Amino acid sequence: MSHRVPEGSNGLEPLTLTPELNFVNVGERTNVTGSAVFRRLIQADDFEAAVEVARQQIKNGAQIIDINMDEGLLDGVAVMTRFLHQIASEPDIAR
Repeated sequence: MSHRVPEGSNGLEPLTLTPELNFVNVGERTNVTGSAVFRRLIQADDFEAAVEVARQQIKNGAQIIDINMDEGLLDGVAVMTRFLHQIASEPDIAR
């Protein structure tokens, strides 16, 4: 029986999860409920600085970034869509 290897392919490069991969670094600073700094940037409509938060996580070794825009005072769908479009146009983040 063969085992399927989980693979993430939401970016430009696949991330294959194998037994040899001891851990996956997940950046969690692009989360409006977990990061007051990120929440303030999104609430202030400063998406340029918010993109830099994502970029810094990648520079610091994150292989995946956790993005959360679920906050009562935000239009979560609208800000998530806008943020995802912006980071998708940044090859060093979207990889």
